[in-house]
Amino acid sequence: MILHARKRCAVTYAFPWACRAGIVLFALLLASRAASAIQPATDEAAAPLARGSADTPCPTGHVDIERLNYLGADLLLPAFSDTITGAGNPVRRDLLCHDLTYRLVSNDSFAASPQSSPVTVPSQIYVGQRPTWTTGGYIILTADLHSIHLAGYQINAVAVISRTSWYPDTLEATKMLQLVLYKPFLRNRIELKAGYQNSDDQFVGMQVGGNASSGSEGVFAVPQNEIGLAYSPLSAPSVNLRVQPVGNFYAKGGLQRSTSPAGGPQDLHRDAAGFRFAPSGDGLLSIFEGGYKRDAQSDSRATWVRGGYMTNTTRYLSARTNTYLSGNRCWFLLADRQVRATSVDAPTHGLYMGVSAISVPSDLNAYPTYDELRFYQIAPLRSRPGDMASFVVSHTGYSRFTRAQLAAAGRTTASSLSTAMASYSVHVHSGIYLSAGAAYNTRPAITPRLPGAFTATLQSIFFF
Repeated sequence: MILHARKRCAVTYAFPWACRAGIVLFALLLASRAASAIQPATDEAAAPLARGSADTPCPTGHVDIERLNYLGADLLLPAFSDTITGAGNPVRRDLLCHDLTYRLVSNDSFAASPQSSPVTVPSQIYVGQRPTWTTGGYIILTADLHSIHLAGYQINAVAVISRTSWYPDTLEATKMLQLVLYKPFLRNRIELKAGYQNSDDQFVGMQVGGNASSGSEGVFAVPQNEIGLAYSPLSAPSVNLRVQPVGNFYAKGGLQRSTSPAGGPQDLHRDAAGFRFAPSGDGLLSIFEGGYKRDAQSDSRATWVRGGYMTNTTRYLSARTNTYLSGNRCWFLLADRQVRATSVDAPTHGLYMGVSAISVPSDLNAYPTYDELRFYQIAPLRSRPGDMASFVVSHTGYSRFTRAQLAAAGRTTASSLSTAMASYSVHVHSGIYLSAGAAYNTRPAITPRLPGAFTATLQSIFFF
């Protein structure tokens, strides 16, 4: 969530759906052509292969489809069996014989404030002040390269379409999001990813519950994005290395070309397709993260503690000196702990608690601090194992230097934003998740100074 206003691009309600339908159709046609054009894999020794079956009648064999899931990231996607089209539909079945697969994701939301007075489109300040909709579509194509004697290597390509009724809420784009080569070593003790990608699901671990299907609301942290971390739909060339030498301890680092210091709209303006390598003025973002991550087991509860540091050589305009300075940086510390397990057969089910603290320099960034306390429960009802409930309380600080500049221009300002939000996500059917949330924001914008506001949010996530 970006907390300041910019002019939105004009869109219609029909256009994003038409665009997404066209890209989905194109992807399926491309997938069908790929299945007939690529020769079957023959190097069975390069990777463990699953033999042909009634569901997957391959002449030789194929990699397990879950090895083609979204690997090497903090963000988890559901298993291919938890999709609307299923793991064994004809297109997936044919592609899997050639170690290829696809995934389509649709993420749509609607927010409104029952108490806000009517405002015009140019006067909207925060999400929900006017009824606000966002829609996003992702097309993911993944290939395992063992058939060309590159055992364990994968190529992941992602295209994105995003549209919104209020531009600062969601950047509008139709572009490449990822084109990445991934390779694990030593039984996944070392993982390497390189290419064009967004880094917000590779580092920090901001997603409540770590799962894209949770639909949980309330995480509005922007400091890590302010200092140049690429976030969807932005992408940048980068290389990431993750090492887990002993037990559950890990360390990972990344080198990423910084996003534009002028913000996401400027980044998309200069690089609409997402393939530009080194725009003028952008420096290098260096990222380091270390932590301890233990998955839930029948005899132990889940624990994930991580912290790190980012630094950027790009020159940012200082609100304190009104000069351009390099050395923008970010510190972050987060922890999640399963405090109660509710099922012996499903160790991940239970109540979790988490905290976050993120800090960036207040003279170079408008939102210098973000702190969060969260509670979430996986499977709050025994009869609903795929549901999740969450309650998130957060506090975002507003830069005193930015506020001083605004005050000098005669504008009113707020000192900070506090938010409390509860949400519930329902697993309706395979690949279909719906969630509803309600939030109270004390000061929804840095300027002008507004009274607190209640907002309600509905969200749908479809996995095909």
